[in-house]
Amino acid sequence: MRIYGNKTYSEYKKDARGVAVALGNFDGVHLGHQALIAELVKIAAEEGRRSLVYTFEKHPMEVLSADGAGKPRLIMTNADKARIMEKLGADGIFFESFDREYASMDCDTFAREIIKEKLGTAHAVVGSNYSFGLGGSGNPALLRKLGEKYGFKVTVIEPVTMDGTVVSSTLLRGLIATGNVASFPRYAGRAYTVPGKVTHGRAVGRGLGFPTANISPKRGFASPADGVYATKTLVDGTVYDGVTNIGKNPTFGLRSRSIETFLLDADVDLYGREIRVAFIRMLRPEIRFSSPELLEKQIACDVSEAKTLLAGTENPFTDL
Repeated sequence: MRIYGNKTYSEYKKDARGVAVALGNFDGVHLGHQALIAELVKIAAEEGRRSLVYTFEKHPMEVLSADGAGKPRLIMTNADKARIMEKLGADGIFFESFDREYASMDCDTFAREIIKEKLGTAHAVVGSNYSFGLGGSGNPALLRKLGEKYGFKVTVIEPVTMDGTVVSSTLLRGLIATGNVASFPRYAGRAYTVPGKVTHGRAVGRGLGFPTANISPKRGFASPADGVYATKTLVDGTVYDGVTNIGKNPTFGLRSRSIETFLLDADVDLYGREIRVAFIRMLRPEIRFSSPELLEKQIACDVSEAKTLLAGTENPFTDL
């Protein structure tokens, strides 16, 4: 797969036949996104064109939200997004540098300067809720009219629903925020994973006989609700079963929130390493115990439950 951006636009070669382009943000690349990309790849093959995914380097709300209040927590890194798009069959992906000047383009200018002239689009594929142009004022119906004006086709994909629920990035963020990570794969096709670097922690787990790795997640990533989770951790290509605690360790009266992972049946020095944690299921909410001894007993129960659960769980990192 070829990866492009404005800094490498000189490497982008427009095809005289035009390209088939999927337009959208695609955070999480959930089942709805996957259906859209499948249609893109199908159209490209039928029409003899290259397929390109056009998305953003940063989430638009990261730029448009002055105080960060409207900025959504990210589900996926751009590198992961590119890897999954490649597995889905896309030939290339373009990460646009979204800024306020870009956001100020009216719909007609966007269709002409970006879709037609910059990308060389012959066929655009979008979801039914796709918006574009100044203030997101454009919709698929308008895009079709502009496509007729500037010479590109438009295919609109209807949402994917599961049991009457529309699959969306907002839905995925809600599952993460409530700790319902067990349902995440149903809508995304894969477990929710958080990449991060292992840093020095507070050594609370070590004092209880369960040494943990303190994880500093990628900035802006969505974090599951406070609680204890059965997890799998990817370290230099090796997958380890584990238990991960998210929260403030209320038994010890600590105030800062942390993500700490304990690897089961493994003694691996993780400090300073980049790792990835896949959240399989919440075992319990975070609880304040009356003594460290009671907490230690509960952790032993958590570990036993996680071992049983994870024994039948497949590698969640195969798509990444």
